[in-house]
Amino acid sequence: MLREAFDWIRTPSLPLARRSGHLGEFVAIAARRQRNAAAWAGHEARSRAAVMRAAQAGDPDGTALILGAGHVNDVPLEALSGRFRSVVLVDLAFSRRTRRLADSLGNVVCRLHDVTESLDALAEIRPPAAWLDDPSIGFVASVNLISQLATVATRHRDDAEAERIGCDLGEAHLAWLAAFSCPTCLVADREIEILDESGAVIATLDPNKGARLPEGDEEWLWDIAPRGEIDRRYSVRHRVVAVDRINR
Repeated sequence: MLREAFDWIRTPSLPLARRSGHLGEFVAIAARRQRNAAAWAGHEARSRAAVMRAAQAGDPDGTALILGAGHVNDVPLEALSGRFRSVVLVDLAFSRRTRRLADSLGNVVCRLHDVTESLDALAEIRPPAAWLDDPSIGFVASVNLISQLATVATRHRDDAEAERIGCDLGEAHLAWLAAFSCPTCLVADREIEILDESGAVIATLDPNKGARLPEGDEEWLWDIAPRGEIDRRYSVRHRVVAVDRINR
């Protein structure tokens, strides 16, 4: 807990991330990963492979725009840096490790940005517009991000309002990705599964609140919370999809 508080203080982020609670969630994710590194390793490796596979269609003379890259564990950053002229990482906050790695590569920059462009005005959610008019963008990847967009924004709202906001944020994100003229890929949670002590699925949840993800080119399971992480009797896993190109 003390380490998380220390990281909250020292992590570079937008003021909005601190006010809204997103920075607290960002730090908590890092702590959860550290506790469950072995269970997360396969998911992270498959995420990196999916992004790099999709990146082969991108223009190497352009810029790779990576959305949701604050911790960079699921992003093949060194490989992207070697393939593209430049790489721009985008998130509300960046870990110190990500900053150090970006600096060491030379052609990677970190951009603090609210990818929803709506967190300070949730009553009027529209597709973001950032980078759409930038002709240098040669590849875009949204990596394990879309289901997180409304996690904190809807925390203290009633169920109906939370579902509406979550769905609207997800649909706006997908519309933004589809609006790029360059190859754009998506790695995202499609379903949350709750398992009992025998390993049987006893409940499923929609992490995207009704936002309609496209069909995936690849799918895998992510043991995000092994038994004991959240509850001693139950475990949680996510069904993840990778879409090689949204704007086909």
